[in-house]
Amino acid sequence: MRVADYIAHFLTQRGVKDIFMLTGNGAMYLNDAFAKSGMNFFCARNEAAAPMMAEGYARLKGSMGVVCVTSGPGSTNSIPGLAEAWVDSAPIIIISGQVQVSQTTQAAKIPGLRTLGTAEINIVPIVQPLTKYAVMVSDPESIRYHLEKATHLATTGRPGPVWLDIPMDVQYALIDPEAVKVYEPPPQPDSHEDVDRGVEAVVRLLKNSPRPLLIGGHGVRQAGAVAQLRELVEASGIPIIFSRFGQDMMPYSHPLNFGQAGIKGSRYCAAIMKSADVVVSLGCRLAVQLVGHKFDAFSPDTKIVTVDIEEAELKKPGIPLDVPIHGDVKPFIEKLLKRLAQEEFPDWNGWVRDCQKLKESHPILQPDMTQNPIDLYYFMSRLDALADERHIFVTDAGSNYYVGGQVYRFEKSQREITSGTFAAMGLSIPLAIGCSVADRNAQVLAVTGDGSLELNIQELKTLSHYKLNVKLFVINNGGYVSMRNWQDGHFEGRRIESAETTGTGTLNLEQVAKSFDLEYERIETWQEVDDKIRQVISHNRPIFVEVICDENQKIVEPIRDL
Repeated sequence: MRVADYIAHFLTQRGVKDIFMLTGNGAMYLNDAFAKSGMNFFCARNEAAAPMMAEGYARLKGSMGVVCVTSGPGSTNSIPGLAEAWVDSAPIIIISGQVQVSQTTQAAKIPGLRTLGTAEINIVPIVQPLTKYAVMVSDPESIRYHLEKATHLATTGRPGPVWLDIPMDVQYALIDPEAVKVYEPPPQPDSHEDVDRGVEAVVRLLKNSPRPLLIGGHGVRQAGAVAQLRELVEASGIPIIFSRFGQDMMPYSHPLNFGQAGIKGSRYCAAIMKSADVVVSLGCRLAVQLVGHKFDAFSPDTKIVTVDIEEAELKKPGIPLDVPIHGDVKPFIEKLLKRLAQEEFPDWNGWVRDCQKLKESHPILQPDMTQNPIDLYYFMSRLDALADERHIFVTDAGSNYYVGGQVYRFEKSQREITSGTFAAMGLSIPLAIGCSVADRNAQVLAVTGDGSLELNIQELKTLSHYKLNVKLFVINNGGYVSMRNWQDGHFEGRRIESAETTGTGTLNLEQVAKSFDLEYERIETWQEVDDKIRQVISHNRPIFVEVICDENQKIVEPIRDL
């Protein structure tokens, strides 16, 4: 059996049915093996987008995404998508082609040698800082070992990307599948004692707390603990706020859900965060976006508890942690639920009512948002209101990223996939493609900006070619409204690349849609928003929708003093 065929067989035996790729000479035997295997292959137009597609796929499906690229420029093109998967903890495996072992700089071991074979670069040391495991497989008999180790590491602990570099002569080398080396995972450190200690510490704090607060983060979903988190909220009666990645776990209308926290959160979140005296953070890394640039979102005397499976997150600078708990959030919640049933706690109804008053009196949506040009808050709130349980939201960088986080309510169990850590431009299209492949019964409602569109515009052809059920709403606000806002607010309006005279200018979006074989629609006034959205989502084909929005859109900031 060829090594390339063994790789394809290994993946299909583990339930992998889809792969994102771009063919190339350095990966020719891998390409052939995947074609023979019966896997569904989705060919990106640029390798940079393939890992982004795999990330959307992995995060929505809750399983590993797979990417195949060629050597040299194919591998280096993949790094932006790899970085996204790394910082947002997506379990993907990138399998890259490589020149023959004898033509690699790694095998030559000559200091300073930049490249040797055709389209060759030593990719492993480049990607090692962005992966949980990266290796060039130079021995064909070790392929099973490396595949098992890579997939194990990608999907256990804090998920993340892995990379296997496969030289050409290894790809076509023949092996006996029964004789290859096996990987045995090492025993996992037992976090049982730390979790038990943490549960008892939380119980002690809650028994003396008049204003406790829960925070739900992405780690809860990754741990498969969404149901347990909801049970905890119901059983305890403690208010909860969410990180950007966590807020699709509970409908906003729930009386204990106080929405998105952070510097671009709800209008009232800062007041709740400042008032809390005990904060229990579950699967949330308390990022700068949540706790503020000065790490001052909470009062100095607030007791902070954080449960995180990544020990490094408990040691980083930022918010001082009173009770750092290194462990899986799921068993922590389950054990805390048992302890809550055994103890008496203070009456938190008054605290909950105070939070509810803030929520009711400080809505994001305001009457003056029904205007022309269309206010982005109004448009995205209507997109949310008209969506149902089959819908997946995808947002891009800048204003639509912030606005989506503030107005999406997730009342019908919709999901959202976005770029959380980087809030990166250009991700909406590849993430939407990955989500659509992951769930063929879903409809993806993707929003991107007229500036962000251009960063992965080539993938519009991927969208149309595979006839994916994606509605792409392109916000035409004159280009880069977020950049204009901070240039106006901080630099006296000096414009660089944010106005037509300094380097930007909106494309003819109708012609863009047509050139990529996409059906085109246009929404020009707030009065037609509902009808046009209903019309667009009534079809299962890909549609490109231009939305004319306010060029002077401002983003709502939380009110710190209420």
